[in-house]
Amino acid sequence: MRTNTIFTPAVIAMIIMAASCSDDRSGLDVPKFEAADLQQGRATWMQVCRNCHLMGVAGAPAISDYSAWEPRIAGARASLYANAIQGIGDKGGWRMPPRGGNDNLSDDDVRRAVDFMIASVEQLRD
Repeated sequence: MRTNTIFTPAVIAMIIMAASCSDDRSGLDVPKFEAADLQQGRATWMQVCRNCHLMGVAGAPAISDYSAWEPRIAGARASLYANAIQGIGDKGGWRMPPRGGNDNLSDDDVRRAVDFMIASVEQLRD
């Protein structure tokens, strides 16, 4: 008897998170910055955001893909903050879950991670 497997967003998220626990084989040196806020943002990004944004998983713009980030960076940063805090989509089909799927992050944690990602995208472009 054959059964069909349905991959729900929760199952996909678990697969992504399990894969992100392995060694980083992207070959990308994730930038480091001296500013305390960017260091804190990097810590959050490494724990949460990189799961999708390091390699561009599930349609997330990869940190090294400046062309995907250029229109986002050109827009209002408040919009990026709101999308990261509130998520993009809805419970039936999140493209990006609120707070990257970590409800324990404060708004400031998320804003710092966004700031880190923008600074990294710009640095990696050069």
